Order: sequence, then C-alpha cells, then structure tokens
Amino acid sequence: MHLFAAVLATLTIGAGPAQEANVAPCDKAIIGHGSVDWRSEAVVAGPVGVRRHPLSAMSPTRNGFVTKMPLLVEGREPETVTVSVPAELRKRVFLYYGRILGRDGQPASTFADARGYGETEFQLCGSKPRTIWPGGIRVKGRAPVRLLVTVEGRPAPISLRLGRPKAYKPG
Repeated sequence: MHLFAAVLATLTIGAGPAQEANVAPCDKAIIGHGSVDWRSEAVVAGPVGVRRHPLSAMSPTRNGFVTKMPLLVEGREPETVTVSVPAELRKRVFLYYGRILGRDGQPASTFADARGYGETEFQLCGSKPRTIWPGGIRVKGRAPVRLLVTVEGRPAPISLRLGRPKAYKPG
C-alpha cells in the first residue's frame, strides 16, 4: 500500500496544477533595457510586451508545448507588475520567470524540471526604463492562450492575448 501511495503522489506532483505565485526580481533580469520602439515588435498589454506570435514555434514535450518567451516591462521600481494565468486556464498554462523551483523544491535549470507558476510578480529595476526577463511558457492543448497583466495602482487587469500554440516545424 505504501508503494502505491508513493507512486500516486509522484504522478500527482508531476501532473498537478501550477504553483500559485512566483517573483521575478530585478537581479534575474537580462542585462540591457530593450529598444525604445519595442511596442512595434511586440504583443502588448499596458506596460508589458512579448515578441509577436509568441506561441508560433513551440516544442512538444510529454506535458504539452514549451517555448522561451522573454517578457519586457516598461517602468521603474518601486512599481510592480504581475502577469497571471486566468483561473480558467490554470490547469493548462504555466509560467516560468524569476526563481524557478523544481518539483523537489530546489532551483531548476529547465522547464521540464519545474511545474510552473500561475502568476509572477515582476519587480522592476530602478536603473532601467524597461526591464526584460528571460523565461517561458508551457501550454497543454491548442486552445487560445491569454494572460492577465495587473499594474500596481491600476484598477483592472489588462488582457495579453498570445494566440494558439503551434508546434515548431523546421524547414
């Protein structure tokens, strides 16, 4: 009976919903601050942007599709911006920004080693007009994906529409 419980717990952890929240501090940001005209090259929601067609070349994995998706936030500390997965998508969309912990609670170096997060608070850098974080997203299924951008001091979240996931096709 103990072996069955251990196997069930392992499967549940690997297939479970995203961990609720994470933080992407300034020290996890990319060096540099992005282009002044970043909006012309991005999908935008308020002060947040990701490259156009961010889900158009995803890699298939055993738990859905994954892709790198650097995220830019315009602004300066102490302002914070939170990007979250809407409640109805939390069992199929997972964010990977900031300090990513693996299933064992230790820092993870790949998306495959981590469950992902339902939301991330981005802590802006005071020395930059725009801050860019490396990271990515994992998506189960091919239905459209959107995220919510909440800016400190603003009343309502802004929708960041990412489109439908598509597998990368070399050629």
